[in-house]
Amino acid sequence: MKRLSRTALAVVTATGLGLGALTVPAYAQENTVELNILGITDFHGHLQPKGAEAGIAGIACYVEAERADNPLTSFVTVGDNIGGSPFETSILDDKPTLDALNAIGVDASALGNHEFDAGFLDLAGRVSLDGTGQAEFPYLGANVVGAIPAPAGSEIVDLGGVKVGYVGAVTEETASLVSPAGIPGLTFTNDIAAINTEAARIAADVDVVIALIHSGASATDEFSTDVDVVFAGHTHQNRVETGPAREGKQPLVLIQGWEYGKAVSDVEITFDRTAGEITNIEARNVVAEEILAACDTVPGNAVVAAVQNIVTAAVDASAEAGGEVVTTIENSFYRGATSEGAYGSNRGVESSLNNLLAEAALWGMNELTALSADIGVMNAGGVRSDLEAGSVTFAEAYAVQPFGNTYGVVDITGAQFKQALEQQWKSPTAEHPRLALGLSNNVQYSFDESRPDGERITHVTVNGVPLDLDATYRVAGASFLLAGGDGFTALAEGSDMLNSGMIDIDLFNRYLAENPDVEIRDNHASVGIQLDGPGVAADGSLIAGEEITIDLSSLSYTGGETKPTTVTVTLGDQVVTADVDTTILPEKYDNTGTATVTVTVPTGATELSVETDAGTTFSLPVTVTETPVDDEPSTGSDNGSVSGSALGSSVGAFAGVAGVIAAIAGIAGFLFNSVMGGALPAALAQIPALAQLNAQIQAIAGQYM
Repeated sequence: MKRLSRTALAVVTATGLGLGALTVPAYAQENTVELNILGITDFHGHLQPKGAEAGIAGIACYVEAERADNPLTSFVTVGDNIGGSPFETSILDDKPTLDALNAIGVDASALGNHEFDAGFLDLAGRVSLDGTGQAEFPYLGANVVGAIPAPAGSEIVDLGGVKVGYVGAVTEETASLVSPAGIPGLTFTNDIAAINTEAARIAADVDVVIALIHSGASATDEFSTDVDVVFAGHTHQNRVETGPAREGKQPLVLIQGWEYGKAVSDVEITFDRTAGEITNIEARNVVAEEILAACDTVPGNAVVAAVQNIVTAAVDASAEAGGEVVTTIENSFYRGATSEGAYGSNRGVESSLNNLLAEAALWGMNELTALSADIGVMNAGGVRSDLEAGSVTFAEAYAVQPFGNTYGVVDITGAQFKQALEQQWKSPTAEHPRLALGLSNNVQYSFDESRPDGERITHVTVNGVPLDLDATYRVAGASFLLAGGDGFTALAEGSDMLNSGMIDIDLFNRYLAENPDVEIRDNHASVGIQLDGPGVAADGSLIAGEEITIDLSSLSYTGGETKPTTVTVTLGDQVVTADVDTTILPEKYDNTGTATVTVTVPTGATELSVETDAGTTFSLPVTVTETPVDDEPSTGSDNGSVSGSALGSSVGAFAGVAGVIAAIAGIAGFLFNSVMGGALPAALAQIPALAQLNAQIQAIAGQYM
C-alpha cells in the first residue's frame, strides 16, 4: 500500500535541513516502521487472468511492486490454495499452483478445507505442512487435533526487527466438508478459540499477531486482545471490518479478499518501536485492474517471469488432453444461483447440473459395472463449473467436478435415505444453510420448509412408488458423499459400501459420450408444498368443506433452463391454475418458483396433484375427513407450517380454558337459577343476546352436572 505523500514529506524535510544523504525511508523511520502485509485467500489454482480474476502472474507483479516500495512486505495466504481447481492445474495435482506460490514467496498459509481434498496423508506427505514438500512454506492449523505429523499453530517472521506472529486455523466445519475416509482420527476444534490460545502462547515472543483463519469470522471481541489483525477466508466475500474499541490497543481489523485471485488484501501496520505498540492499521482489498497495473512498474522482474513460465508450462502440459472433444450436447446445464447469472452461488437450490451428475452416477453403476444401483446422488458442493451446449472438451467436463473421486454404491434403508434428504438443511448460520442433493431422474420428494428440523420431508417416491422406509435401496454416488461428506451422515450408516474404482471424470465422460442427446430434467426432484388454513386439522388431515391455502415453491430452476409460467393444482374435483413467480430468490435455499392457490376441500379426495407447464408433476397423498365432532379445525398440521401448528395449539389451549370458564359460569348460573326460582332466565329472556348466551351457558353446564 503506497503512501506517496508520506514519502514525499520525508524527502522534502530532509532536503530542507541539508541532510538529504540521511533520508530515512517512510517504512523505516527512527521510531516507527511500516509493515506491509499482503494476502490472498481461496485461490483454488486460478492461474490465468479471466474477467475479475487477476491471475497468479498479476498477483506476483503486485507483490513485487510492493516489495520494491517497502522491503518490510510479507505475503501470506488464507487456505484453499489448492483443490477445486481449474483443469490446467488440477489435472497436474495442483503442483503448478504450489510452484507459483513458492516462486512468489509465501511466509505462511492457513490450512483450508480443500487442502484435505486428497486426504491428510497426501497433504502431510506430497504437499507438506512444514515447507519440505511441494509447498515450500508452512501450513498452519492450530485447531487440527489428532494429526501426525501435526501442523504448526503459528509461524514467526522478522520484518525489520519487528517480530510478526502468524497464527492459522481452518474452519471447524472441515470434517463435514471433506471425505471422512481421508481424515481418520482428525478433529477440528473451534477455530477462533484455537487462534486465541495460540496467540496467547506466542504473545511474549512477538510484537504483532496476525490471524490467518479459513472461516467467515467477523471482527468481534470473540478474538482476544492478543490478536491485532485477521485475514479471513472460506466464504468467498469481499470485506474489511473494524472491531470494537479496545483499551490500550488499536481496534481489531479483519479483511477478506474474495476468491480466485480477484483481490489482494493489503494491510499496512504502523509500529512504534519505542512504545512497542501498533499506532495505526490501514486495510483495503486491491482488485484485479489495479493488481495488473502493477505489472507496468516491474518490467523484467525475475519473480514475475518465473511465475509466468510456470503458468505457461501448466497450460501447455494440459492442453493436449484437455482439448479432446468428449461429445456434443444439445442443452446447457447450470448450477444453482442466488441471482441472474450468478451460477454456483446457491448450493441449496435444485439445479439441472447437479441432477445430471446424479443420473450419470446411477447410469454408470448400472451400465459400466455389475453393482446395480436404485438411486443416484450428487453433492452440490462438488459441482464447480457449468456445462454449456455444444462441443464438450475433456477440460470442460473435468472442470464440472475436479476432485478425482471414485464412484461406488452403498445399501441403505428407506428411512436412512429419507434422513439423508432431511440432512440437506444445515445450520441457518452456516455459509450454506442448505446443501441440495442432486437426484437421479427416478426420485422425487416434497418438503415443507416451515416444519421443524428433521421433519421437513413429507413424501418421497422412487420409480413412482412411495418410499418404503423398511426396504433396502442401493445408492450410487461419489466416494466422498457416500462416506458422509458434506454432513450427509445417513449415507455413511449404510452397509456393503462397494467402490467401483471408476474416477468421476471417466464415468462422466462415458455418460456424455454415450448420451449426447441428454435432456434437462424437466420433472423437478423437489417440490415445496405447505398447507395451511381452517381446512387443515391438527392431525394433518384435511377437513371436507373447509378452505386450505397451498403455498408452492421449488418449481423453477435458477439457470438458463425453461421456466414454468403456470401451475395447476388438483384436489379431487377442485382444479385451480395459478401463475408461477420465477424470480430468483437470494436466500440459499430451494425456494425459487413460487405460487399460491386456495381451494375448498372436497369429500373423498386422496391426493393433491401439482403440475407445471414446464414438466413438473407431483402427487402428495392426503386424507380427507368430515369436521371432527370433538376437535375444532386448526390452522396447523403435520403438512402445514410450524407457525400454523403453534397457532392451532394456542387456539386449542384457549378453547380449553374458555370451556372450563364457561363450565364454571354455567354451574354458577345453574345454582343461581335454582335459588332465584326461575327469575334469572326470565330476566335474561328480555335481552335476546343474553338469552342466547344463557342458553349456551346452560348447555355447557349440563355437561358438567
